[in-house]
Amino acid sequence: MNFNTKTNYEGMKAFLIARVSDPSQVDALPAQELRLKNYAEQLGLRATLHSFDETAYKEDRRKFQEIVMDIAHCEEKAVVVFDKIDRFTRDATSEVVRILKDRVRDGKLELHFPSDGLVFHKNSPACDKTRLGIGMVFGEYYSSAISDNVKRRIEQKLHDGEFPGKAPIGYININLPNGKKGIIPDPARRQYIEKIFDLRLKGETFRSIANTMRSEGMTSNTKRPKPISKSVIEGVLSNPFYYGVMRYDGNLYPHKYEPIIDKRTFDRAQLIRTNEGCKKNKVDTKYHFALNGILKCGVCGCSMSSYYKKGHIYVKCSQAKGKCGNHASEEEILSQVCSVLDKISISQTLVDEIVADLKEKHDNIQLYYRNAIKEVRDGIEKATKKKEILYEDRLNGRITVDEYDKIATKIEAEINEKDSKLMELTNNDKSFDVSRSYLLELASKARTIFESSKPEQKNKILKLLFSNLKIDQKRLNCNLLEPFNTLSSMSKTQSWLPRPDSNWQPRS
Repeated sequence: MNFNTKTNYEGMKAFLIARVSDPSQVDALPAQELRLKNYAEQLGLRATLHSFDETAYKEDRRKFQEIVMDIAHCEEKAVVVFDKIDRFTRDATSEVVRILKDRVRDGKLELHFPSDGLVFHKNSPACDKTRLGIGMVFGEYYSSAISDNVKRRIEQKLHDGEFPGKAPIGYININLPNGKKGIIPDPARRQYIEKIFDLRLKGETFRSIANTMRSEGMTSNTKRPKPISKSVIEGVLSNPFYYGVMRYDGNLYPHKYEPIIDKRTFDRAQLIRTNEGCKKNKVDTKYHFALNGILKCGVCGCSMSSYYKKGHIYVKCSQAKGKCGNHASEEEILSQVCSVLDKISISQTLVDEIVADLKEKHDNIQLYYRNAIKEVRDGIEKATKKKEILYEDRLNGRITVDEYDKIATKIEAEINEKDSKLMELTNNDKSFDVSRSYLLELASKARTIFESSKPEQKNKILKLLFSNLKIDQKRLNCNLLEPFNTLSSMSKTQSWLPRPDSNWQPRS
């Protein structure tokens, strides 16, 4: 090949650049390198070969940028040889193209494209400039077409429930007998994922869970496995993949792989996660306090905080409004609470009659929940089918991509809204019976139940029974909520209306 007989290239510095950026061209890289070497020998160039397989290694893209910068700072006139024009422009940034073309314009560089029979230099005629421009346009088009094909393949995979990437920790990528790729739970790490969620539901922090997992030998799923970090634990607990939904490019899609946990477990873990908002809440809490978050200072009105010291639990004023020495032991306060509970009295016979009445009402409410749940589930199924039909329209060209995205976003929002409604109905459909029956049971055995409860349960009972709990000089001031306030008055009057109706109340 003799592109420019007027120029003597003997001994001229040259950069031979072989590049592939599409998987279908990887096998052609050695042949591309050979053509460039033969071309350099023919012209007598003092050449160095730089080869980049950008389909597999992102690092090669960075190295290509570095070579371009070396070319830009080369003091002597040089030649850059690409096999074809599209090897110069495809997947190259506009900055790379600008730098090389500026060097050509300044007469410090020539661009050679042997397979296209083109040499581009400072004095190239208009026809060669046009050929280069057209070649660049086609190169850019081809690159965009490949990108579109990749996006369509990924879109199809997502629609089929297949994850187009590396499986998250707890799963592994496998090759299936039919030649396709698959994902299955990792036999070596699955039990760790289950335990991570279990520990989180027990109130453990990300850091404490990471410490536990490291002590049990859990490592990352990278090429060089490392001990599990706090950030990995946080990522696991926020990844819906483990219950059957994959997140890709900011969107959620159901996948076809075996889930490790159920959605209810995941949702409960998210609720705990939302309470870990500030730094102090991320510190492990060794002790549970019965009065935590419900007691106010009777002196200045600030919150009272609990703390453990020398085998005993105390409460003290937070002093948010200034210095305040108000404090007391938890034991002193709870003994006063028990004195109030002693005044709550109701016979077991009356409890049984009221619970029976509530049971009848509860059955009617259960019917409402069952009907409401069925209606929401039917709505989700209908919306899901609508989305599938929409996707078929998109593939068959009946609607544009923009139209699909706009409508699909609305349908997805509708499905998410119904999912939230379904979870709310499912979680609450038995609360009516449980809360009121427990309330009556608590009324008849208030002190016994309270004293035998764990600190966290005592905290819930106190919130159910009292309002405006304050401590002033170790003395408890509180207001009983209804109906417990009425029940406590039975210590003064034990005569009730003989006939149960909708207006039961003590006689004065």
